[in-house]
Amino acid sequence: MNAVTMIIFMGIVGSFIGGLTNILAIKMLFRPYEAKYLFGRRLPFTPGVIPRRREEASGKLGNIIIGHLLTPDVFIKKIESPETRNFIMLFIDKQIETIEHERLSPRYFLERLSEGLSDKIANSFNREIEDKVSSEGGKLYHRKVHELIPSDALKTMDDKVEALQPQAMMKVKEYLLSEKGYRDLYTMTDEFIENRGKLARSIKYIMSKESIVENIQSELIKLIHHPKMTDIQNRIIEEEYARIKAYELSELLSERDRDRLLESVSDILKERINIDAILDRPIADFNPEMFESFKERGKYRLLDNIVEYLGRNTGRIFEKLHLAQVIKKQIDSFELSYIEKLVLDIADKEFKMIKVLGFVLGGIIGVFQGIIVAFL
Repeated sequence: MNAVTMIIFMGIVGSFIGGLTNILAIKMLFRPYEAKYLFGRRLPFTPGVIPRRREEASGKLGNIIIGHLLTPDVFIKKIESPETRNFIMLFIDKQIETIEHERLSPRYFLERLSEGLSDKIANSFNREIEDKVSSEGGKLYHRKVHELIPSDALKTMDDKVEALQPQAMMKVKEYLLSEKGYRDLYTMTDEFIENRGKLARSIKYIMSKESIVENIQSELIKLIHHPKMTDIQNRIIEEEYARIKAYELSELLSERDRDRLLESVSDILKERINIDAILDRPIADFNPEMFESFKERGKYRLLDNIVEYLGRNTGRIFEKLHLAQVIKKQIDSFELSYIEKLVLDIADKEFKMIKVLGFVLGGIIGVFQGIIVAFL
């Protein structure tokens, strides 16, 4: 074999070896997917580089993406950018327009969150009313009457009771001096005389019944105005009033009546509040002036609050989401064949160049080797 033929031959062999080596190296990035064993021993270079380092690589890739690419600062800048603000404002305007034109109610949004949620809220609200009324009613049931009456109302009642004795005596006097009072006294006097024997009946021969009645009427009026009688009346009224104020409500109201009263109060409150009507009422009708004000100015404040909230809490949101772990989990869930195809599709041109470079460099090295061998 002459020198030229040897150089060409070694160049071809070197090119083949160099190209084949690069092709094999690229294949060994992924292949084989699993470890291969011979006589119970794992063969070298199995599995491929990426399958063998997949766990470590996916974890580092997740940390790199979160630590250097998708950082909170990147998201904050994006959120605060004019494009994002315009997008959020368009979204707010769209929602306002939908709420107004389609007459959307709170029930609509609650049902969008979860079917049956509005009914659960209404039932829960009504139960809360019943529980609160029952709880507060149970506490009031064992409190004293004077503790249940507001101080201003209690002072008014005290003043009314203090003026009760003069008013009562005035009513008694008016009754005694009235025609009906006179007739009643006459009837009672007549019955008294007729039922007390001959001695009592003999009085009517000394005095007329009219005179007797007029004397009794006069004496009764004097009696009710006597200072001692006035003191007795005031004392009795005050004692009875104090006793009534000291009663517990349970002494005046049976448990059955209490339960019926509390049930009635609950029904009235539920009817007055009517949570179902509130949930079905269009949002725009709750307060039309406020809704118009929100459309003109409030939406810009809402936009600022949304941007500020997202900017202030982006870091915390990232921590809660554990994005690095999410990325790692997603990468680990991919089939190795899919990852291989994905990488090869992305770096197809580069890998072809590496293969070509392997053939070229192998050929060049083979030619140099042939030259060296030919001239030694």
